[in-house]
Amino acid sequence: MTAEGDADRRERYAMALYATLGFSAERHPWASLAPARREVWYRRADAAIALADEEIAEAVRASE
Repeated sequence: MTAEGDADRRERYAMALYATLGFSAERHPWASLAPARREVWYRRADAAIALADEEIAEAVRASE
């Protein structure tokens, strides 16, 4: 994946995680969040991506 693709994936994960806040996320849209607040969600996105990548790798190994 390219650096741009990685950044896009990180952004999509962060936005999806933030959306799980429901009403709070609706009241404070992603686009209006300060960079420091977004960074919290980017760190969570990084952790979710790492877990997803591990699970995908395990599934690929198991299917070989």
